[in-house]
Amino acid sequence: MLLGESNVMQNIHTTIYQLSDNKLPVLITGETGVGKELVAQAIHHGGPRASKPFVPVNCGAIPATLSETLFFGHIQGAFTGAEKDHKGYFETANGGTLFLDEIGEMSPENQATLLRVLDDDVIMPVGATESKKVDVRVISATNVGLLAKADAGLFRSDLYQRLTGMIIPIPPLRDRTEDILPIAEYYLSEVATRMRLPLPSLTPEAVAALETYSFPGNVRELINIIQSAVIVSQGTAIQPKHLRFEPPSVAVPSSPVTQSDEPSPLNALDSVPHLDAETDMSEAPFLPLNEALARYERQYIYQVLDRTGGNKAAAARLLDVPQRTFYRKLAKYNL
Repeated sequence: MLLGESNVMQNIHTTIYQLSDNKLPVLITGETGVGKELVAQAIHHGGPRASKPFVPVNCGAIPATLSETLFFGHIQGAFTGAEKDHKGYFETANGGTLFLDEIGEMSPENQATLLRVLDDDVIMPVGATESKKVDVRVISATNVGLLAKADAGLFRSDLYQRLTGMIIPIPPLRDRTEDILPIAEYYLSEVATRMRLPLPSLTPEAVAALETYSFPGNVRELINIIQSAVIVSQGTAIQPKHLRFEPPSVAVPSSPVTQSDEPSPLNALDSVPHLDAETDMSEAPFLPLNEALARYERQYIYQVLDRTGGNKAAAARLLDVPQRTFYRKLAKYNL
């Protein structure tokens, strides 16, 4: 089910409705886990093809040597091991929808194979002497910049044009926080029912923790977090401690900072907001950098703890640091 109350998701629902009654090819873009296949399924099930097959294909997992038989099928005796006729993806999806996931990972050989059938809706099974007409709607999806790959010669531009009758971009979950709670509540009920557990509620602190988390895995990660929380809470109200967030990744600078790029201790402190009387700015030019930054870090952690009412787990999430790291800092600064 495609969930979301944000304006962007409402616009996507409108686009899905407009696309359902035609065969226009669609490219769905967005990060991993945003729900690209759900959008494809909604297009398929919202139109006259709903009673026909929806066939999902992971393009990055198709070996070039098998692309012909996988896409178009083969007849008995076409090659060693072909003991009976086999339908390919296009014939299996005939009358329905073929969903080509991760289309940007498709090999150049497979791109050429795909382009042939998109041009005339005709397939030739391996070993056959007669072609077959097929009626298949193609919806593709990518988590990479497909146009940029086409411009760089890494993806066929003619295939790109054939796939993009309409482009539907899906923003990451962190850019539509108003969708987090409706999605969480839906899967809270779904998971509890499926696992035959009491339906737990989300405490305000848990809601705040969810809405301030960055969700690098998007909706897929949110579903996993809710499923884990239902199991761990065992029917009790879900609190932040029940939410299993992934530790943030550490960004690595693309190039080292040069001597001339490094701010002086005074400028570094001047550029940090919310310093108060506990940070003595008059001493800043005479402090070692590490000590000056430690003073600010202690004060900033104190302010965040005050904001969360002393909830250390919530404070760690707001600061986007692993809880173990956060607790070490609390011990270091005697907070």
